[in-house]
Amino acid sequence: MGSDYSTYSFAELLSNIVDNRGKTCPVDEDGLPLIATNCVKNNTLYPVFEKVRYVNKETYDTWFRGHPEPGDMIFVCKGSPGNVCWTPDPVNFCIAQDMVAIRANEEIVDPKYLFALLRSPSTQARILNMHVGTLIPHFKKGDFKNLYFDIPNDKDIQKAIGEIYFRFSEKIELNRRMNQTLEGIAQAIFKSWFVDFDPVRAKAAGQQLPGLASYIADLFPDAFEASELGKIPREWKYRSLYSCAQYINGAAFRSSDFSPDWSGLPIIKIAELKKGITAKTKFTSKELKSKYLLNNGDILFSWSGSPKTSLDVFLWSGGPAWLNQHIFRVIPNRSIERSFIYSLLRYLKPTFIEIARNKQTTGLGHVTMRDMKDLQVVLPPDEILEAFHRIAGPLLDRVYCNMVESHTLTQLRDTLLPKLISGELRVPDAERFLTEVSS
Repeated sequence: MGSDYSTYSFAELLSNIVDNRGKTCPVDEDGLPLIATNCVKNNTLYPVFEKVRYVNKETYDTWFRGHPEPGDMIFVCKGSPGNVCWTPDPVNFCIAQDMVAIRANEEIVDPKYLFALLRSPSTQARILNMHVGTLIPHFKKGDFKNLYFDIPNDKDIQKAIGEIYFRFSEKIELNRRMNQTLEGIAQAIFKSWFVDFDPVRAKAAGQQLPGLASYIADLFPDAFEASELGKIPREWKYRSLYSCAQYINGAAFRSSDFSPDWSGLPIIKIAELKKGITAKTKFTSKELKSKYLLNNGDILFSWSGSPKTSLDVFLWSGGPAWLNQHIFRVIPNRSIERSFIYSLLRYLKPTFIEIARNKQTTGLGHVTMRDMKDLQVVLPPDEILEAFHRIAGPLLDRVYCNMVESHTLTQLRDTLLPKLISGELRVPDAERFLTEVSS
């Protein structure tokens, strides 16, 4: 790329590699989280704890060849090769096989610049093209010497580009964690009011539920009554989950519907709900019925696929798009039921997974309309629905706003990065974008 750059192999850019591949680590019921490859994603800054196992202190101290240190990167070699995350300080996990912890050779490359470089679309595409293995993609540690990069000789430029990418990613990560907290609060209130019936139990015992305003407590009855679902609050009702909202299944697309030039609107499948709109997303210029058109804030329920990884509930924040089949667009019957329906679907996720597991064929399962008609849920009076919506609604609105902001930040970050790496965009111009977004 010219005298301002020097070419190095991926292996030359690393000062240390911690490799625990090839062995299955002994696990325990608790201890330090042991992350697997599913925890390392390119749309999160740090590894996420999904389906983690644990190791005890003795295993941690004696079994591993080494452990990641703050500022290392966790790089996936098998399954989803090239996925890479940053290691936080303090380190709150250890790594299983099929991934490595890598440390930048700071005599050559700035660590954050290398992180951004590995995340860039061009690098991800090259890794994808290099991997071996038909059923499970591999990118072996031995291949590191065959992947080459042109690195700016100016360390200040490296550091500036790396810092820009990292600051964007930190803001996106902050929004993600904030949303986890906000959703956790909304879910806790939902469970207390509508599953455990804490306000009713407190009143029945002649007590006041701590933290519950008296004007809200007054809305709840002070006794239970028998029902087909067991004891429920007096004068509350129950009905099928199916009757609580409209469930619109997405459209079935054919390959001839896809735009060869990516024109039109994106087609949202389960992969897009989990990873966001990517270069692999299909687009179409075909006009469909308006019921299939997604808008920001829509509630979506993916009802088919691998039970543990595909069945989930989402708030859509990606702008206008067409909904693919196997996903319900959920429209509450009334606006005051929006927060309740969203929280209810989130709470029922383990139930949906169990239903789908019982219908699994070749690893896939589903939740049908019949299942949702059979599933009975308890419904409170309107005044309690309204009270819950007044509390949970602003929390979920904040979640949605954070998602929209993160979507915008991700698009801007991923647009700027290739231009910065290639030199097409100067660092001061990118810093100006970052300042405008931060303000």
